[in-house]
Amino acid sequence: MAIEVEIKLKIEDSGKFIKKLKDQYFTAGKTVWESDLYFTSEHRNMKACDEALRVRCVEEEDTGKQAAYLTYKGKKLDTCSMTRKEVELEISDGETGVELLKSIGFYPTTPVEKLRQYFHREQMTACVDQVTGLGDFLELEIIVEDETKRAAALSEIETLLVKLGYTMQDTTRTSYLSMLEEAFPCGNTEVSV
Repeated sequence: MAIEVEIKLKIEDSGKFIKKLKDQYFTAGKTVWESDLYFTSEHRNMKACDEALRVRCVEEEDTGKQAAYLTYKGKKLDTCSMTRKEVELEISDGETGVELLKSIGFYPTTPVEKLRQYFHREQMTACVDQVTGLGDFLELEIIVEDETKRAAALSEIETLLVKLGYTMQDTTRTSYLSMLEEAFPCGNTEVSV
C-alpha cells in the first residue's frame, strides 16, 4: 500500500505561485477538472475514523478525456501533515462507483469540485487547486512505498516550502471536504457524478 506524503497550503495568487514553482524547476503537467464525492455510513463514520472514501471523476481540460477512481485514504500518520496510506482503483465510471457504495450502505456527503493544475519535479508533485467555494491552494506530495521513506519525503517537502517562503506552520491538515462542511453547514449533499 502506498503512502501519500502531503501538505496543503492556502495561497492568494495562483499565477504568482505557478511562477514560484517554475523557478524551483517544476514542469507543468496536465490541467484537470476533478469532482469528488465523499462517502460515510451508519456502520462506519469515515470522518470520525479520520478516514476518507471517495469517488473522483476527472476530465482533462485540453482533451476532454475522462476517468473515474474509487479511493480509500487511511488515518493521518503524523500531526504535522496530510500524510496517509492510500488505495486507489480506476473504475469504469463514477456512477458505477457511487452505486456500488450506496448498495453497501454508504451515502454521499458534501461534493468537492476543483480545477487542478499539476506540476512535477523528480518524485514530487505540486498541485495548484482552485476549489469551488474555498479559493486557491497548493498541495505538495511524494508517494513512498514504505514507512521507512516517509520522514525523508516530508523533509524534502518542508525544504521546498521554505524555498517558496513558507513553513510547515503555514500549512493546514484540514481536508477540502471539512473546510466546505464548515463553510456551508447546510450544503447540498446531492450531486451528479
